[in-house]
Amino acid sequence: MNGKRLVDIMACSFSAAIVILSCCYVEQETARRALIIAAGILFCIFCVLAVLDKDRKGRPRRQRGRRRYAGGGIQVLALLDEEDEVVAEWNIAGKTSLLIGRDTRREDVDINLANTAFGGMVDRQHAVLNYTAGQWYIEDLDSANGIRIQKPDGRIYEVSRTQPCQVEKGDVLFIGLTRLAAQ
Repeated sequence: MNGKRLVDIMACSFSAAIVILSCCYVEQETARRALIIAAGILFCIFCVLAVLDKDRKGRPRRQRGRRRYAGGGIQVLALLDEEDEVVAEWNIAGKTSLLIGRDTRREDVDINLANTAFGGMVDRQHAVLNYTAGQWYIEDLDSANGIRIQKPDGRIYEVSRTQPCQVEKGDVLFIGLTRLAAQ
């Protein structure tokens, strides 16, 4: 339950309590009616807000003519095996930076490739994916085995250690010999 809806429900409960207490404890007829009407109106308003907030929860928010998350269409990084089958997936939608490497007790990574078939060729901090200006970029963190990108047409590019490289939907990232598909 989101915070707005919780506040709306609490306000409804508070208004209902005022109505009940006014009926029981306020002896002047005009004061009782005024409290019941005011609390009843507040109860109705907050009930409507709680229902509307529930309906809005599933809808994406719009921002002045552009999509909230473009990301070049990339939503997921998928770990591929030798037969191009997906072994694991990481949802990257809405993230701004992801560290790729091998998770150890000293270092946490967002995409852990330690237990993959070629995990020994992945440095502890091998690469970083950054989302900027509506696009994902990968940067080599001076790794021993480097990073390559295979485009959908089959061309393979070596990622420079000094220059980040743009990642697009359909690209396959080679982290050492481990393959991640940008989907």
